[in-house]
Amino acid sequence: MLSSIILGVCLAIGAGGEEAKSSPSQAAVESKIKELMGSFPGDKAFLFASLSKDGPKPIYAIDAEKRLAVGSTFKLFILGELASEVNAGRRRFDDTMLLRANCIGPPNSELASWPLGSPVTLHTLALKMISISDNTATDHLLYLVEPRNVERQMKVMGHGDPSVNIPFLSTREMTMLRNKTTGMPAKEYQSLDTQKKRRLLEKLSEGPSNYENVDFDTSAYNLAEWYASPLDMSHALNWLRLNTEKNDPANPVRGILAVETKLPHDSRVWPYVGFKGGSEDQLLAGNWLLQHTDGKWYTFHVYINNPAGKVDPEAVLPVIEKIFAAINEGLGKG
Repeated sequence: MLSSIILGVCLAIGAGGEEAKSSPSQAAVESKIKELMGSFPGDKAFLFASLSKDGPKPIYAIDAEKRLAVGSTFKLFILGELASEVNAGRRRFDDTMLLRANCIGPPNSELASWPLGSPVTLHTLALKMISISDNTATDHLLYLVEPRNVERQMKVMGHGDPSVNIPFLSTREMTMLRNKTTGMPAKEYQSLDTQKKRRLLEKLSEGPSNYENVDFDTSAYNLAEWYASPLDMSHALNWLRLNTEKNDPANPVRGILAVETKLPHDSRVWPYVGFKGGSEDQLLAGNWLLQHTDGKWYTFHVYINNPAGKVDPEAVLPVIEKIFAAINEGLGKG
């Protein structure tokens, strides 16, 4: 088990592959990260890990195995299933899908305003799903690759307990489960076995969507949501890295992840930064895939669940920037 306090390990960051000793400021860096994470409300978890073909190796961590509600982070598993099918030759990124009424996702969604029947490439759907977290793009891709395939893909990508996300919800299903107007179906949903849950979700997905009458319960993320730990998602990002190499058909995934990074950085030090986050009123999750100029790969994760009230992204992001600055100092990679 990972310690609930921040861990420090030696990193091989020297030229020629020689292992360097821990930075003299290691204790100070750990203390700084712990202080900054402590400024966030509610439950939180954090991880910064180095990557190899064998998986992530934690460098700094706070409760990195704690599973929290992660919002749109779940879209990385849909992206992973799509990448797997593209690599296997079953799909191409220039394949098109027609927009369907039953796959229109909840606001805010750019594609929800596009005409039904519009042909959209899988690349565009994936790009919109990741870069602006478009829920209509997400539900179309999930419909295409099928939820049960994504449920299997979670395990392939390294989620330690995929059962917490089975059945794998669409954004429409999650929203309807947490609709106070219809009596919060999520309460009944929690009491059902998997097969009965699937039947209830089929009913919630029938016909065109009607979000105007939805009163969404922002505090009910413990009833209907997607869940993962920072370590789960470090494994997932590492899987995406290993399966989107230059000659892989799914290589465009790397460009898709890098469109919106939400993390100011020096591109001379970090030439590649990919990102997928998740946020609702009372939760925030950030997941970054980074490559240093020396060729080494890392992931960076910050999760917050606040049962007592809202999480303000405008207040959180500057703190995350300070955490990243402290990490750079600790690694000697500033």
